Amino acid sequence: MENNDRNNDLYRTVDALGFNLYEKYKYLTENDIDIIKLKEQVATIVTRKNLSSVMNDTKWLELQEGIATLPFPPAYNEKLIQWDKAQFTFHDFPSPPKYQGDWSSFWEEGLPLFFTIEWLEIRGTHQIPQGRLVSPKILDETEEIHQLLHKLNIPFEQEKDVFTIYGYK
Repeated sequence: MENNDRNNDLYRTVDALGFNLYEKYKYLTENDIDIIKLKEQVATIVTRKNLSSVMNDTKWLELQEGIATLPFPPAYNEKLIQWDKAQFTFHDFPSPPKYQGDWSSFWEEGLPLFFTIEWLEIRGTHQIPQGRLVSPKILDETEEIHQLLHKLNIPFEQEKDVFTIYGYK
């Protein structure tokens, strides 16, 4: 219970420290006891699977901030390193999603902890229902995402409107 109280205090006080996004992420991931334990578990899995890191915290944070400049926050799907397989991939669904992505930080219940991401898919299209008798409106920011990833020097694979970014490979 004492560790739980310490972590609760950590999250309550971090905003008062005046940190930028990177400093806040580093502070929380280096001081939250549960996250420290998770990092050790992830390191063991990465070694066992013989994977190498492709992304780092800085690149993930740059992507998170860059997404905020797009016309809409694109939907994303992740496969975390601890999972045997992803729940789905965007390739399983021919139609664009009807939802947008929550690109806020892990402490706001958005993106997962970056060091746990094996891969992240981003869908460049989004559909807005117009009614039962009218086809949905399709918004497409595929080109904007492509340009953003190039600008940030983030390695990715693209198949149509789906971008895959690997945290580990």
